Amino acid sequence: MGNKLLSPLSDIIFKALFGREEENSKIILMDFLNKILELDGEMKIKEIIHLSPFNIQEFDGDKGSILDIKIKTEREERINIEVQLNNADDFRKRSLYYWSKMYAETINEGESYERLKKSIVINLLDFNLIHETEKYHTIYKIREIEEGFNLTEDLEIHYIELKKFEKLIEWESNGKELEEVELWLTFIKKTGKEGAETLLEKLVERSETIKMAKEMLEKISGDELLRQKYYAREKARLDEISRIKYAESKGYETGLEKGLAEGIEKGIEKGMEKGMEKGIEKEKREMARELLKDGMEVALVAKYTKLAVEEIENIQREI
Repeated sequence: MGNKLLSPLSDIIFKALFGREEENSKIILMDFLNKILELDGEMKIKEIIHLSPFNIQEFDGDKGSILDIKIKTEREERINIEVQLNNADDFRKRSLYYWSKMYAETINEGESYERLKKSIVINLLDFNLIHETEKYHTIYKIREIEEGFNLTEDLEIHYIELKKFEKLIEWESNGKELEEVELWLTFIKKTGKEGAETLLEKLVERSETIKMAKEMLEKISGDELLRQKYYAREKARLDEISRIKYAESKGYETGLEKGLAEGIEKGIEKGMEKGMEKGIEKEKREMARELLKDGMEVALVAKYTKLAVEEIENIQREI
């Protein structure tokens, strides 16, 4: 079985693709940023310096680390890109905090505040965060509340919600040709998914830069060490989802017990616990299904999910 392309939507793969010091990696990153930020002509980003370049060794023993991309442009601007698959930790405040830290890092102690540089945070999200609008790409600055002028150009925060984007593209797909930025978002969202091969070929036909990205991703996907780190990170992410769901269920159970009479029957409590256990088992089976689709061997899937080999084989036959 050939190595299936790993998803660029995974933060470790996104950084391996866009966050290297290699020239091709910088080319595709600059193209991606110019499309997202709608920069043309003299305003285009032409040079970047990685402030946290990709290094596979940095992931050892730290599956929960934040794998963002931080760069400096030729205009001394700072840009931070983060891929996030799950909503957690009040993400709006979190991205504002990241912006403030990055902004503060552009000046040394004792220097004039005029030396502070524009700082941009780009959040690629695979969940819906901004419920006030159906737009998939929202941009935020500091503006005067009545007349709408900017206090400063130094703050810029982007949220790109890929679930909204995917829904919009599917709805508009008949007769609509994707714009350049939509080509990149489709590549990031769909590559590595079941049945996306034909779509990927169409993207490559439209963009030489995406063709370059696909060729780089093929090499990345063939790196066995990186594949195993990808699987381990995906397992840690799914385990965390299971823990959160379990904790939420326990919290609900505790609140319910306090609200009920002290004479609540023990059978109800046991039934709720069994239900939670079934939910965790369901998450494990779903995780196994995804890992098998990504080409992981049965023995490794069993190791990561703690499911029996026989059960993994049954799931494999269903795919």
